[in-house]
Amino acid sequence: MKTEMDLVRMDERQRLCWLKANRVTIMIIGIVWLSIIGWELLQGRTPLFMMVMVPVFGLIRFLTYKHYVGRARLEHKPG
Repeated sequence: MKTEMDLVRMDERQRLCWLKANRVTIMIIGIVWLSIIGWELLQGRTPLFMMVMVPVFGLIRFLTYKHYVGRARLEHKPG
């Protein structure tokens, strides 16, 4: 399976920088989500949507990761 890194023919240094940028982006999104939850709580409102959305996206990401790990094991299985 080709990734966006393969499509633009990134070398290893560029791939590492891309992955680091993705990690920072995810961290910033997490900070924004937590800030919105905090703001809603300070305003006396219950941010149920945000409190449910964060773990649901985390679960989706984890399940997607497990899916691709399983596929990679099958593709590289000797025999």
